[in-house]
Amino acid sequence: MGWLGVFGCIDTIIHVGVFQGKGKWWMVRGERGEGRGEMGRRAINRVLIVLGLSLPLLFEIRVSEMRIFFLLLVTVLFLLPVVAWADGQALDRDMQALEQARDLAAMRARMAQAEQVELDSPEAWNWRAWLATADGDWEQAEEIIGQGLERFPESAALELQRTALMVRGFNDVGNLGAMRLARRVRQGFERAVELDPEHVGARTGLILYFLNAPRIAGGGEARAEPHLEELKKRSLASYYEMRATLAASRSESEDALTFLTKALALEETSGRRLNHGLLLQQFNDYGQARAVFTSLVETYPTHGAAWYQIGRTSVLAEDWLEEGRQAFERFLELPAWPGDPSPAAAWWRLGQLHALADDKASARSAFEQALALDGEFEEAARSLDQLTLAD
Repeated sequence: MGWLGVFGCIDTIIHVGVFQGKGKWWMVRGERGEGRGEMGRRAINRVLIVLGLSLPLLFEIRVSEMRIFFLLLVTVLFLLPVVAWADGQALDRDMQALEQARDLAAMRARMAQAEQVELDSPEAWNWRAWLATADGDWEQAEEIIGQGLERFPESAALELQRTALMVRGFNDVGNLGAMRLARRVRQGFERAVELDPEHVGARTGLILYFLNAPRIAGGGEARAEPHLEELKKRSLASYYEMRATLAASRSESEDALTFLTKALALEETSGRRLNHGLLLQQFNDYGQARAVFTSLVETYPTHGAAWYQIGRTSVLAEDWLEEGRQAFERFLELPAWPGDPSPAAAWWRLGQLHALADDKASARSAFEQALALDGEFEEAARSLDQLTLAD
């Protein structure tokens, strides 16, 4: 697969939050356009289904510029059983509920309450880092994680976040440096599993590493299998999600949908529902994907990711154009949420919808708006050039 695929996978779990009892993942996405290149697509497809939460790898990922833009493995950590810090658990429950409602202001207010009492727990350090990375303040996030590990050196959750932070600089190293970095990443996942064998997030991270890393870096499905069996003992829903991911990577659509349906039956979350729609979309079942995304915004009216996917489904299906237009416009009206597609991506897709409707003036305006927001957005520039040539 190569290093792009490896770190594309790790980048995906970076935003990832697995919450206690929820089994849902947050996933990072690239800043601008869609994934391109078979190598990167394979890595993305493998993690596309398994990681769900309100921030899954939804969306338009530019694989050639994969970075860890938002919330590292910064909440992957909440499956960690904590019994000693009741206040930390209360904070965790509150923040999860606010995250489901996509209320970032309320999350900050709740964290401020915790700071007033100087709450000291792994959960508190995790959420501090979450908010720092949501602001794009990586240095602050690193400091927070370091401080948390000083207080709780045996925390699998914090070890997992530290592992995620290691990946940030992979684009700045050559192949030899990438090999060394991959070794450290693997050791970080293994250390987190060693600290807490029950930590679903840690084990899932290690599984994803094995599934996506080249053999020279210790990858391979055979190495993942024992951990998959351990995952099955600890979280059947997460196990089914992982099996869905593997099936999807092999284009085994029926098996992938069967596994994900089983996961949803055990634990239905907004992330899993979104991933269900994404899987249907991946296998070109646009009608069912549209129904899933529409149901999701009926439950969560401010779920920007679902609104975006309604619009994207319209583009891919070349159908329901007016509905898709309204969905993108709704997405653009909503406050920004960490990990959602960029406004530039929404304008680009909106331009494609206008082009499908033969409204060239509106299409041109939308493509130009995308480029105004992101001057290096190659897909938008290409779409604008094609529109000009068609005139």
